[in-house]
Amino acid sequence: MSEDTSTDEQHDQTRRKFLLATGAIGTAAVAGCVGGDGGGSDELVTHERIGNGDVEFDHWSSTFYSPDEDESLQPAAASAMRARFEEWAEDNPEYQANMVYQSDLDQWESQLVQRASSNEAPPSSTLDSVWVPDNREYLQPLNDYVDDIDDFFPFVRETAMQDGDLLAAWFYTGLRCLYYRTDLVEEYGDGEPPRTWSDLLDVGGAIAEGEGIDGFTLQMSALDTLPFFWGQGGELVDDDGVPVLGNEDNYDALLSTFQFFQDLVDQGVTPTRVGTIDDPDQLGQEGANGQTAMFIGSNSRYQISVEPNDDNPERWDVAELPMREADQFATGVGGWTEGVYAEDGEVADAAKSFAAKAVEPRAMGRYCEAGSQLPTRASVFDDDDLFAGDTFRFQDKFRGFLENGVARPSAPIYSQAIEAEWVTAKERVFTQQSSPESAVQTMLNNIDEAYDGDSGSGYGY
Repeated sequence: MSEDTSTDEQHDQTRRKFLLATGAIGTAAVAGCVGGDGGGSDELVTHERIGNGDVEFDHWSSTFYSPDEDESLQPAAASAMRARFEEWAEDNPEYQANMVYQSDLDQWESQLVQRASSNEAPPSSTLDSVWVPDNREYLQPLNDYVDDIDDFFPFVRETAMQDGDLLAAWFYTGLRCLYYRTDLVEEYGDGEPPRTWSDLLDVGGAIAEGEGIDGFTLQMSALDTLPFFWGQGGELVDDDGVPVLGNEDNYDALLSTFQFFQDLVDQGVTPTRVGTIDDPDQLGQEGANGQTAMFIGSNSRYQISVEPNDDNPERWDVAELPMREADQFATGVGGWTEGVYAEDGEVADAAKSFAAKAVEPRAMGRYCEAGSQLPTRASVFDDDDLFAGDTFRFQDKFRGFLENGVARPSAPIYSQAIEAEWVTAKERVFTQQSSPESAVQTMLNNIDEAYDGDSGSGYGY
């Protein structure tokens, strides 16, 4: 549920869906009461309850993951959620999970940490992957319940593991990549997608001049362009959550990224209007309409291959995001996980088995296929019964891109200032309101001020 596929894009979309669907801004359950049974139904799985055993526990979640199509904010995947829950309930007849649906993402996140610090956390909860590091000290290991931990992609092991313990069952993700017109790259380039910024400027500029269309476009979401910074080895925060964008090599990576933005506009590759684009669907639509040759999109933008207004969808392909140097690779990832706070006893066993079911390969693959998401286990991509047809024709490439996935930092300063300041600085450069140097310095000053005001101790550049 974070960004597009939980990343920034999906996080924002889901928050809007929450508020529209519930009209709520509190963190109380919007459906499913504590200990509720859906009105005494004998069904094995209902919107409010999973299983009907004697050992009950509360599980915080979102209606995004409801097994009831009529209640779900993601009805296309409701059947996959139901199948997962039914299998778990059949295999564990002694347990019952009571679904406590949350109505506000931000309060949900803060309540988990606050309650966990007071030993009052729910037995288990669905968590945005970006919340996991802040909850590490409270989350319980799932190693005894999850097989083949080495099967997870590196970003899962880096973010959701600590000292060899898997602390969160990360059951899907998304990524960013370059979508490009193969016919135009063949005509104006060497047939290979741009690997470096220089390549992108050259071929994008040639296409823009020769075809009279945009050579390359992107939206203002932070996760679309943070990989340019990460690919150079740039770090947003240190291990203590202190912002370090302006320190030593990080500053070089930061400034070069924003200078690249300026080059895109100055060389006629990218129009200044991208500084106002915040709708990811717009990019795919423009691509299908023949208005752009290349753009940054999420894995869910593969729908361009079936856009009705594109008379030749096969001409589109995907590639790794171009980087400053050819040997650099990065893409932003997100997604949601299941975590357990209960430490021992029957409730802990029940909650851990419930969380582990989410990353059982069959359950993961079924959900990702239905929800148009990407698995976090490499082996799930090998299932011949999944991801069939033209809709999933880029799946093998997405698998390779995930090897270079980078998750957003969970440090509070990221959501408090870094994300918004990155977007603002980018907007100002693309719309030519500011030079890269000025935009970067303003961004660093504002992050410094936000961090100093929040913690009482600033940091220097």
